[in-house]
Amino acid sequence: MRTTNHRRRGAGMAAAGMSAALVLSACGGGGDGGDDGEAEAVDGGGTVSAHNCEPQNLQPGNSTENCGSRILDQLYTGLTQVDYSDDVEVVPGVAESWESDDNVTWTLELSDEYTFHNGDPVDANTFVESWNWVVDPDNAQQGASFFDKIAGFQDVVDGDADELEGVTAVDDHTLEIELEEPFGQLPQMLTYSAFYPMPSEAFEDMDAFQDAPIGNGRYEMDGEWVRDTEINMNRYEDWPGEDPGKPERIEWQIYSDTNTAYQDVQAGNLDLLGEVPPNRIENLEDDFGDNFERYQTSRFVYMGLPTYDDDFADADMRRALSMALDRDELNEELFDGTYTPARSILPPTIPQGREDACGENCEFDADAAAELYEEAGGPSELTLWTDTGVGNEEYVEALANQWQQNLGIDSVDFEMLEFAQYLDLLEEEDIGGPYRLGWLLAYPSPQYAMEPLYTSGAPSNRAGYASEEFDSKIDEANRADEGEEADGLYQEAEDILLEDMPVIPLWFQDYFVVHSDRVEDAEMDLRTYITVDQVTVTEE
Repeated sequence: MRTTNHRRRGAGMAAAGMSAALVLSACGGGGDGGDDGEAEAVDGGGTVSAHNCEPQNLQPGNSTENCGSRILDQLYTGLTQVDYSDDVEVVPGVAESWESDDNVTWTLELSDEYTFHNGDPVDANTFVESWNWVVDPDNAQQGASFFDKIAGFQDVVDGDADELEGVTAVDDHTLEIELEEPFGQLPQMLTYSAFYPMPSEAFEDMDAFQDAPIGNGRYEMDGEWVRDTEINMNRYEDWPGEDPGKPERIEWQIYSDTNTAYQDVQAGNLDLLGEVPPNRIENLEDDFGDNFERYQTSRFVYMGLPTYDDDFADADMRRALSMALDRDELNEELFDGTYTPARSILPPTIPQGREDACGENCEFDADAAAELYEEAGGPSELTLWTDTGVGNEEYVEALANQWQQNLGIDSVDFEMLEFAQYLDLLEEEDIGGPYRLGWLLAYPSPQYAMEPLYTSGAPSNRAGYASEEFDSKIDEANRADEGEEADGLYQEAEDILLEDMPVIPLWFQDYFVVHSDRVEDAEMDLRTYITVDQVTVTEE
């Protein structure tokens, strides 16, 4: 059963772990408004307070982590947006329409109603100027790589050109984008924050600008970002979209400890928290009654396998490692059943996701796994690798225990490193065993769930996986028009991955949202973002 942003109350969680078979499609939670119709909002929309972590920065082209991206999501509107309802479809933003005859040259017709919060118009040249600034190597923007499909990107990176050849303002409200090769997923990709527009004054002093970003979104800054403390914003009344923000004001409270935020929601000092600490999950019903919901997200957790290492070059051995894991048991023992065991690579939260795409390669079968492992000459000693400090050590050790028990492995060692050092070794292909990583969709496309991680030479291909068949299928899918043809091709590409098994799917991480009695309609999208702009404030 495919589920997207559906929710269910956690009845019985404290008494016993939630079943791994629990589907998240039943309605529930949401407090008193659940069965009595729409909650009645206070006059003007009211004020909602929400938890956030400290952003690294608030530059659209430089934000690659959730702490900053959640803020930017409210301050900016891109060319396209995502409707995170059941169909997870791309809808108009600044661009009212888009078309392409060949998936290479795209023409976007822009609305003439969008303005920045300082009153400056948002037009086609705005995007040309913003994107050229982001890709300029001198500006060292982390999101620049998302522009690599646009014609002329490499010339700018190499210093042979000052601007992207493939981005042109035909007139004030017509933007033309030319790509290096056909890419039918461009409308999805344009929803990502790196493609947001910025006003001209941003480029005069970007460090100063991000203290109080001037966007074109549903909300505008009220004052400056107070580091490690708060970010406040008010509804932008001139935003021309069809679904303006409901609360009049959003107050983002910055916490370094989510346990403190959890206690503040309990005490009524904070309205929203979307990152419930794992140690609190079993007590949610006792602590919040109906004021919490559970959501599936696109966060994919896996054990990668270094295919460049002779010990892990045999696909049969990699499949054996997968079959030797009892995902359901691990989920119950480690997470009280609150994660979704992964038997696919594409998240079930996107329309192309299939809940059991992996078949027998992800089904627990200790006898078959042991036989296959022996036939493939699997090593008798393993070293498992993970980053440390955020609770990953416990479940990596649990994986090791199952591999030892089910495959007859003699000994297991562990390399547990700080995240920065860990990433350096992964980039250098200096990992000598299974390694833990996760992936979250920046935009809801099967292309982004696979191409950056598994195509030959891709920057996030830590496994060193190389398959001409897979690369060809991804290329074919990218060239196809959005819709059933492309969806089927991406699923065929996923089938190749699940047969070759360069990574072992573990689980999709579920998140819990808790809220105070003051608010209703607190929901979370597949990016793990609470849709704060659509929350109903019922009392001040």
